[in-house]
Amino acid sequence: MNTFVCKGFIFDVDATLVDTTQVINNIWQKWATRNAIEFSKVLPHVHGRKISETLALVGSKYSNSEEEAVVKEIAMEAMNAATEIDGALDFVSTIPLHSWSIATSGPRKVAETSLRASGFQIPANMICAEDVTNGKPHPDPFLLAAQNLGVDAGNCVAFEDSPAGVKSAKDAGCFTVAILTSHEKEDLLLADLIVDGFSDLTLKQRNNQYELCW
Repeated sequence: MNTFVCKGFIFDVDATLVDTTQVINNIWQKWATRNAIEFSKVLPHVHGRKISETLALVGSKYSNSEEEAVVKEIAMEAMNAATEIDGALDFVSTIPLHSWSIATSGPRKVAETSLRASGFQIPANMICAEDVTNGKPHPDPFLLAAQNLGVDAGNCVAFEDSPAGVKSAKDAGCFTVAILTSHEKEDLLLADLIVDGFSDLTLKQRNNQYELCW
């Protein structure tokens, strides 16, 4: 058995805690149809990035607040159908609320909607798209999440599903666990640990520290 001792946990939301891979695809499919864009040109940019970044990558003419508002409106409605990733709720429920944070590329209202729809409590610390200038794959979301937890990033375990998220967490200095929900293993080799799901992990609390086992 392998272990990693830590003091805090930082979770991505989409396809990490909440099963939103298809929901996100549907959101952007609807937006693409509205703008007469082939979805195949949008899909490579939609996972693990801020809405503003996805729009900019699709085309500079879409990089504006009006288009962001359209995507957010579509997302708010769609996220009510979100469900948890298998085992995620049980795993997170063993961690006190003050010891874990969110680091997501999504807007706060959208993230809170999907988390509540999936049965999660909302933690005191959440880093969302509005909280950072540089989103994933930059390290800023995880650095700020660790700072708000009062824990050095090197003492945090980060959970991610996308290459952009894994790079963000790794560059922040977190011990990074990649969950195989939305990408292939070959895309996530930068992670410290790659698992099929939360059932591959166990967690033990020892005073103010936690022991992650696999």
